[in-house]
Amino acid sequence: MAPTDEIAPEYPYINVTIDTRGMQPLARRATGNIAIVGAPGTRVTVTPNIPVQIGSEAEAREHFAVVDTKTRAVTSAGPLYRALCAALLQDPAPSRVYAVPTGPAETPPGGGGLGGEQPAAAAPDYDAALKAAESLPVQLVCLAGETGVDQLKRLKKHVDNVSEAGSARMGVGMVDPDLPLDPTDEDRATFAAAAASTYTDVKSGSSRMILVAARVEKDKETGEQPDVAAAVTGAIAGYPPHASVLMKQVRGFGIPLSRQFSGTEIKNLAEKLIIPVIDPELIPGEGLFLGSGHCFTTETSKLFVDIVRVLDHIEFQLKSGLIGSIGETRIDRLGMQGLKSRINGILSPLLTSGIIAGYTIDIPLLPVLEAEESARTPGQTSTLSGARRDRTVEVLLSVTYAGAVHFLDINLALKA
Repeated sequence: MAPTDEIAPEYPYINVTIDTRGMQPLARRATGNIAIVGAPGTRVTVTPNIPVQIGSEAEAREHFAVVDTKTRAVTSAGPLYRALCAALLQDPAPSRVYAVPTGPAETPPGGGGLGGEQPAAAAPDYDAALKAAESLPVQLVCLAGETGVDQLKRLKKHVDNVSEAGSARMGVGMVDPDLPLDPTDEDRATFAAAAASTYTDVKSGSSRMILVAARVEKDKETGEQPDVAAAVTGAIAGYPPHASVLMKQVRGFGIPLSRQFSGTEIKNLAEKLIIPVIDPELIPGEGLFLGSGHCFTTETSKLFVDIVRVLDHIEFQLKSGLIGSIGETRIDRLGMQGLKSRINGILSPLLTSGIIAGYTIDIPLLPVLEAEESARTPGQTSTLSGARRDRTVEVLLSVTYAGAVHFLDINLALKA
């Protein structure tokens, strides 16, 4: 044999080449991002309708408050700064907080004053700010320090429309803590009745709104009212989607004992689908908790906040996990079996972690494809031809949601 430079290895050798071209990044959806839309204050100079990500109270102070140059103490701030502080105080905290400062709403020529009066301070232009918030990757939105029905209706319209367009989110509103009552009027005789009748137009037909009630009072020194909606928004965002909001603690404000809800008021508010903020006697120490887990909705099939959040999360996972099937998966037996395996891979982790209690996947086209061509009925043949012609495959997916306990019915029997 002639000598050569190419010498084969003299030991067992396997050359492995790893091809990573098929690897795709896994799309993940945040579940705890929030946006707070509100007025920055009269002495704060910011560009309206430009969202700013806020990670701490110091950043909120830098952007949306006037501070003393020597002491760095806040000397002036608007509702947006106070709402940001309320949301950031929650534990667990939201993963991201976006602040969207509003500009002044348009006023009529002459300033809107009557009879030479000075024009009133311009209302926040929520429409423009909510428009700017449409592109934010958030799951919860609230208006800073806002309890007006007309303004909360703008928030409802925003979450309904944006969710329908594909960016699913929920809105959190707050009942006016000083809601006037009228004992002679059945609709305003109690706080729960007055809240339900006043805010009935804020109810979402797609379960996208959350309405909370807490009879807080204004701070005696600053005269400012705690922002319950922002605090609750931050508290909800701190938990995973399948965690019920019931009995979750809300931090950052207090309620005088004389203004806390009675047992009857708590029950009535919960029945009106309004979440009361309560200090339950059964929990040692002092603390405020969410006394219900309902959406403020007219849709009875999606009554609870966690149901809406879980459905949004599953919808995203299905879309992101199956996007690779579009334009690639063939409408044949192997293609449909592969599609079913992909859906299994998306839902089985939810089953393992106890978020859902079960699921079924039905692809009506699969039994047709698994049958011999000669054994197919004319209807099956037509269905298969139609699917291949229109490039559309129907998948029927059923998920059993595990849910969380909200009510314990205990029968205590006494025996002699």
